[in-house]
Amino acid sequence: MEEIYRNDYGVSYKNMNLEEDEDGVQLIIDRVGLYLSIKELENLKRIVLNKTDGEPCMCSECQGAVSNKIWCTNPLIDICLKFNDDNIGDIEDLITGTQFILNIDETLKKYALN
Repeated sequence: MEEIYRNDYGVSYKNMNLEEDEDGVQLIIDRVGLYLSIKELENLKRIVLNKTDGEPCMCSECQGAVSNKIWCTNPLIDICLKFNDDNIGDIEDLITGTQFILNIDETLKKYALN
């Protein structure tokens, strides 16, 4: 595994043993490890951005309040990430920094001077 990005709250890694058509990252947030595809990472970023923007949760438990939890559900496992005002910014930075490093070659090619 190769480190992609690190901050005070977490780290992300790229698995170098994947097939050419597979893409994904290992995201370590506090003491929780998540293996996410690039699409899932983007979805998590949208959820985190809603939290940092103060979007209310409309579930029956929160009833319009801003929740301090991020629920991730799939057929195999349910994950609940709790956060506070301090570490939600770190989670956003970890995701954004990871995406930046993963996309830097494409961005440089797009804006290269000929």
